[in-house]
Amino acid sequence: MMKLQLIVFDMAGTTVNDVIGGTPLVLKSYDDAFRKHGIIIPMNILNDQRGRDKKTVIKEFGGSKADEIYAFFVDALLQNVAKVSEIEGTSEVFSLLHELGVYVAVGSGFPYAVSKAIINHLRWEKNGLIDFWTCSEVVGKSRPDPAMIYAMMKHLNVSDPSRVMKVDDTFKGVEEGVRAGAVTIGVLTGTQSREKLQAANPTDILESIKDLPFYLKTKSYI
Repeated sequence: MMKLQLIVFDMAGTTVNDVIGGTPLVLKSYDDAFRKHGIIIPMNILNDQRGRDKKTVIKEFGGSKADEIYAFFVDALLQNVAKVSEIEGTSEVFSLLHELGVYVAVGSGFPYAVSKAIINHLRWEKNGLIDFWTCSEVVGKSRPDPAMIYAMMKHLNVSDPSRVMKVDDTFKGVEEGVRAGAVTIGVLTGTQSREKLQAANPTDILESIKDLPFYLKTKSYI
């Protein structure tokens, strides 16, 4: 088996704990933004949208009010960036991967401004923990399209998708990895169930990013 060159991580639910007051910030911000403009969407439907580009979701559900809803949504996220934290073990995993010569990249369905604010808040870039990051707003395509993964591969000069791993807590994010031809790992630290993730046909499912180093060594990926 060829060793991995690059591991691509999702943000919210995979490496970023966005649960504030018992509710994931993404879901609460969606719900608040839609309700503010008179649109009620069941929380289970909103939960199914996790992993996708946020502006795309709001365009689909917001109709003629989409622009106002999106502006409210982004503002709500930015106001709460300082309250998010890492999923336990994230920095340690990033550091270990660098010690092993594996590139670390992060991708998100968050808007660019929110993605950058979270990365700055967690000091990943400043502390040299990640090699590259991007988001669906930058690449112009929403998951499950694998455009973000391809952009990261290009930037880091990785040509073989079989030497790339995608780690994600959502169905759409797992599907993105599968479509890219990458080894794809689901994690259960988000809001979607094992059964939901399994339906996207990941290579494997782990409880958390903390379990990744042992898994990589056991499977001879590193």
